Amino acid sequence: MSLTRRELLTRIPAAAAAGLVSPTLLACASPPRTAGPLRAIESPFRHGVASGDPLSDRVILWTRATPPAADSRIEVAWQLARDPGLQDVVARGSATAAPERDWTVKVEPVGLEPGTRYWYRFSALGWDGPVGRTRTLPVGPTSRLRIAFASCSSYNFGFFNAYGLIAERDDLDLVLHLGDYIYEYANGDYGDGTALGRVPEPLHETLSLADYRLRYGSYRTDPDLQQAHATHPFVTVWDDHELANNAWQHGAENHGPEEGPWAARRRAAVRAYFEWMPIRESAVHADRRGRIYRSFRLGDLADLFMLDTRLVGRDRAAPSPDHLPEIWSPDRSLLGDAQQDWLFQELLRAKEDGVRWKVLGQQVMFGHLHGRTGRIVNTDMWDGYARSRNRVLDHLEENAIDDVVILTGDLHSSWAQDVTRDPWDPARYDPASGRGSVAVEFVTPGITSPGGTPPDKADERARVALANNPHLRWVDLTQRGYAVLDLTHDAARAEWWFVDTVEERRRAERLGAAWQTRTGRNSLREALAPVSGAGFAA
Repeated sequence: MSLTRRELLTRIPAAAAAGLVSPTLLACASPPRTAGPLRAIESPFRHGVASGDPLSDRVILWTRATPPAADSRIEVAWQLARDPGLQDVVARGSATAAPERDWTVKVEPVGLEPGTRYWYRFSALGWDGPVGRTRTLPVGPTSRLRIAFASCSSYNFGFFNAYGLIAERDDLDLVLHLGDYIYEYANGDYGDGTALGRVPEPLHETLSLADYRLRYGSYRTDPDLQQAHATHPFVTVWDDHELANNAWQHGAENHGPEEGPWAARRRAAVRAYFEWMPIRESAVHADRRGRIYRSFRLGDLADLFMLDTRLVGRDRAAPSPDHLPEIWSPDRSLLGDAQQDWLFQELLRAKEDGVRWKVLGQQVMFGHLHGRTGRIVNTDMWDGYARSRNRVLDHLEENAIDDVVILTGDLHSSWAQDVTRDPWDPARYDPASGRGSVAVEFVTPGITSPGGTPPDKADERARVALANNPHLRWVDLTQRGYAVLDLTHDAARAEWWFVDTVEERRRAERLGAAWQTRTGRNSLREALAPVSGAGFAA
């Protein structure tokens, strides 16, 4: 059956009430309001809406109201309802979009019901913004969770098809973004988007607060990213490119003295991140440098710990794998003392409370990765901070904390691996049985950012990685897409979904692999088929 656009628009309200169309499509079909003397010529809601950091009784709602003039202050109304038509309103209010926050707005309705879907909308200057959908976290017995996790979305390298596919899924409870949400480079320095019409503003590298704000604004005009944010709540952490490549506490590889003080650039990047992302700020701004590590309880099924392995406590990476004294120094840290203490206390609390899965969302690969010569290949990962990793492993082993799942981004490639103290010591680890593994790790590919391996060499390099690293179960070095974590009380399973292309807008994907661990095993086995069904709040 074919429909004209006019016929389609007349049918959308009824379809929305039945839950058959997306919030973004509903928003596109909604006519602007006409009342009021401040009516703008065009909608101020050019960057969509988003929700994030859900708890069982509240959630952050975000939008931006593009100002008609540089000194404007815009009153923005909002409402939250139990239905997509916004008839059963449970909360409403108003906020001011002001230049001090780049006209971004965050509100946090409270007193909501746990494990429940809600719909929301902002209104300003005579316009209604797009309708977004969100949900709160469950409380108590929870049989299943479905969480998408993603990272590394360079605008220049192609279209955000993976975000669009995430938006189309109705089986997800949450989306985790594990960093590199934006990239700081000038066009052409890392990817040239000219031919695809994918050149973000500003054209130069982001250095100032205005630069970072403009870069986020460019990314958030993408329709696939807007739809993903409008459809699912996000929980996010930054990696390095939200600041500069290979960032650490006091500098970055991609920051030189000619670019000004690092502290000023860091403040600008952190401020823009908190303005543009749907992240709760009351707790994370305990120190002005921006604390981003935090935890979420998802019923009795999982505790989610979002880590900052990039900025808050990281010492400078060793310059090469040959600097073993530096790599093994007990004085160097990846997390910092405060975050490490917090993580250890949270893991103990999860065990004492009987929560099944302890899920760590973080940026750089936790497990070992050695090359042909038996040396580590990347000092930017946990491999370059050996004592920091051992302290985490000590805590898990000494306190018998099982069922730990580590979710990782950063590498623009896909990995599944057992986590063990020494995968090359047969007395400590047996790859056949998984004995000696204390956790599992799943690494998601880039949304668009390419791996560093030429396609014609990918198979051989994957074989070398698997041969030299007995704890590695599976690796793909070239495909782009996202992953889904499926949790039940019996198993934790990851599925990798790969897009066909990033060089044109196309909503097509295929299952690349699936691996899982069973409760109490702490090691991986291949799973042969995708899981169907929905999460807790279907």
